[in-house]
Parts: sequence; structure tokens; C-alpha cells
Amino acid sequence: MAGVLSVLCTVLLVFNFWKNRKELKETYSKLNYVQVFGVLISYLITVAIVFVLIYYVGNWLVSFIPFTFLRSAVFFVIVVAVLFCCLGLLNKVLARVTKGVL
Repeated sequence: MAGVLSVLCTVLLVFNFWKNRKELKETYSKLNYVQVFGVLISYLITVAIVFVLIYYVGNWLVSFIPFTFLRSAVFFVIVVAVLFCCLGLLNKVLARVTKGVL
């Protein structure tokens, strides 16, 4: 089942890139190489921070909750809060790196 979900997500990702390829090309043609490198590094650092916060900090925090349902609910809230904060920070960093293009 996990393999089917992985294949489906990959197909949807490729389809999305294929459908928006002209807009992506126009947007990234406005950036120089240093800005593209800054965008790539910003995304990689954000993914690493989100991974650490969700996997390590989130699991550590919910390990103190004895009830399974409450544990799942708190973990979901942690995931949403981490993603919300990191996406906001990523948008600010990308706007500064690309001078408002992204």
C-alpha cells in the first residue's frame, strides 16, 4: 500500500511540474545563479529543520502523553505548527534572497 501511495505522489508531482513548466521557467529565468543556489539551500535547510523538529522534538513531547488518541492529536498539532512556522520563515527568506521574485 505504501508503494502505491509513493508512486501516486510521484506521478502527481511530475504532472504538476509538467503542467506549470512554462511558469516555472519564466520565474527561474529572472533569477541569477547565486539566487537559485540560495533558494536551493533555503529549501534544504528548511526541510532539515522541519524533519528534526517533527521527528525528534515532536516524538519526545508526545512520549509523555499516556493516551493514544490524545498523543495522536497533539502530534498532529505539533506537525501543523512546525509546518506553519517554517513555511512563514521560508517565505520571508526566499523573498529576501530573490528580491521579491518568489
